[in-house]
Amino acid sequence: MKLEIREGAVEDLKQLDKTIQKQVRDEIRELKHGPLGENTSLLSKQGLEVFRLKLKNNDELDHRVFFNLDGDTVVILGVEHRDNAYTQESIEKIKSRN
Repeated sequence: MKLEIREGAVEDLKQLDKTIQKQVRDEIRELKHGPLGENTSLLSKQGLEVFRLKLKNNDELDHRVFFNLDGDTVVILGVEHRDNAYTQESIEKIKSRN
């Protein structure tokens, strides 16, 4: 599959610590090989319907990658820490990128 990262998702990544950025980018690259794995589920919340990849490796990495599938392309919409991922503000931000 192809991978497309929306501008807003790039900005989300830039706000992360460099170590976390690398871990998240590695996981995003893996989505090309099979986006619907065991840590992926469909999120339907407040009019938003996207896939969510849960990333948890240690106390520092506890993030969510939000994406959709468009044919043979995985479209990355956003990256958020779990604590902020489901706030109204975050959901609206992801919706606007969809």
